[in-house]
Amino acid sequence: MAAQLLRSRTQTIPTPHPIPIPIPEPTLPDNASIGRRWKLRRNMVIFIASQNGVSQRMLADVFDLPHSRIAAIVKEFRAKYAD
Repeated sequence: MAAQLLRSRTQTIPTPHPIPIPIPEPTLPDNASIGRRWKLRRNMVIFIASQNGVSQRMLADVFDLPHSRIAAIVKEFRAKYAD
């Protein structure tokens, strides 16, 4: 189900707000490496979880990343897809 959600052309993230936020599907070049695709999926999961109220501290523990990297990922995706 999560893979299907990430593959859809436009996605909505359930939020506490009554209006869903549409997110266009991020694209990678056809020749993108497996590692690059994995990072994009990981970053999408981090962003969606953050938008749904999961703390950045918990995400940092789950993905074994520094809090600053989690904050940078969320900031990057907000700039690209939130508006």
